[in-house]
Amino acid sequence: MLDVFHTLAEVAVAITGFSSLIVIFRGSASGWSRQEYVGFAFVLGWSIGCIFLSLLPIVLVEFGMKLSAAARIGLFAAVVYMFGLSTILTYARRRSSRVAGWRSAIGQGSIGLWMSISYLVIVASALAAGLGLFPGPMHAWYAAAIVLLMAHATAELGVFVVQSTSQTGAEQ
Repeated sequence: MLDVFHTLAEVAVAITGFSSLIVIFRGSASGWSRQEYVGFAFVLGWSIGCIFLSLLPIVLVEFGMKLSAAARIGLFAAVVYMFGLSTILTYARRRSSRVAGWRSAIGQGSIGLWMSISYLVIVASALAAGLGLFPGPMHAWYAAAIVLLMAHATAELGVFVVQSTSQTGAEQ
């Protein structure tokens, strides 16, 4: 089962690397707004978090912990990480944004609302799984939480690319 977490870490590294390509193709950092920095920080934060969360059970098992206990700790660590990162970056995004209406950390309008709802579903599911409210092995729920977080990071990457491309096109 630890091979699954190793594979998840490798996929998360690929997402992180792909999101880092944005910096190369986007060009000079001087053209980035503060909101774009925050949006990119979210994409990078989720994917880097996936790397560490994927490797956490491997390290804990190597220190003698049972996989189910390591998965439970990982689920709670995922909730704390997601809540902490989203709180900090949402605060930064709202301070830098003067646009009225619904705003999440990655977007505004209906896209931002759906991204926020998906984030809340992932956090609530990870918390419920960590508390043992879902049947089945704990490590399976932990792997599912990481996969959902990677899907969320990939979706935010897509939203970020589309938003920054449309903003760049509107400026020209």
